[in-house]
Amino acid sequence: MGKAKRASAKATRISTPRSAKKDPWSVEQLTTNPKSKLVNTDLAALFADPQAWAVLDDTEKDELKSLLPAHIAYNDDGSIPQNFLRYDNDWRDGVRQYQNDLEQGRYDPEWQRQAAEAMEERAAGTFDSYKEEHFEEWWGQKQKLSYNVLAGDSTKMKLEDLVKGGIFRVGDVWSFARAFGRGKGKYGRVLVEKDVTVVEIADGTLTFSIPPGEHKFSSQNNGEDIPTAPMIGPQGLSTKILEVDGRITNPPNGNAWKDFRCKRDNQDMGSLFEIRQDYHEKQHAR
Repeated sequence: MGKAKRASAKATRISTPRSAKKDPWSVEQLTTNPKSKLVNTDLAALFADPQAWAVLDDTEKDELKSLLPAHIAYNDDGSIPQNFLRYDNDWRDGVRQYQNDLEQGRYDPEWQRQAAEAMEERAAGTFDSYKEEHFEEWWGQKQKLSYNVLAGDSTKMKLEDLVKGGIFRVGDVWSFARAFGRGKGKYGRVLVEKDVTVVEIADGTLTFSIPPGEHKFSSQNNGEDIPTAPMIGPQGLSTKILEVDGRITNPPNGNAWKDFRCKRDNQDMGSLFEIRQDYHEKQHAR
């Protein structure tokens, strides 16, 4: 009788379905799980492998190329050149940032849901005082450059405040990047990129030099840089950059604080948006 019960129990345990173990190599797990194999993989080298390009169909190749900077000189067969995939600093920085966000859980569906819910609540004015106080701590920093991030009280700070606070120096480089269009419509798809340099600081304003035409970088081969008037805010600088580039007229509204990343001595200082938030927090912590 005892043997029969044990046999029955064993059979029950065997027949009871268990939740299926998630495949660590599935697309979902690779792109959302903080323990994804992609976190510690040399993705720059992986993407540079010709086989990575060969496995894509024509539609996927066209979509990928539409997301990359316009200055890339593609190979005769349409593939992405090795010197870009292996050595382009912006590309490699973007890959590293993706891996960091992935490891921190910022692509986890539940985190994405909670972040979206938190932003909707705040926009609707339903936050209590505690949530409002800690919104940037929990969601602002984690969101990085997401265009859904709300800046809160830091928006009251002007560029003049940061300049007079000694945040910027002559020689700092502001990298501008803004995409227009989605492949159709007025602009098609245009990515405007410029590395502009701070050349003068005076009376709470910054004066920049801008590479001419559609060029991203300053170079003797590209012609002389174009100086700006003293700038009191990033929106004016953005407008001047688009004017120099010449491809976009009457651009849609955007947040210029998020269109610039600041660099000093080739070291990334963060987006202008993040720098303002950080300075605002430090001022209020005193």
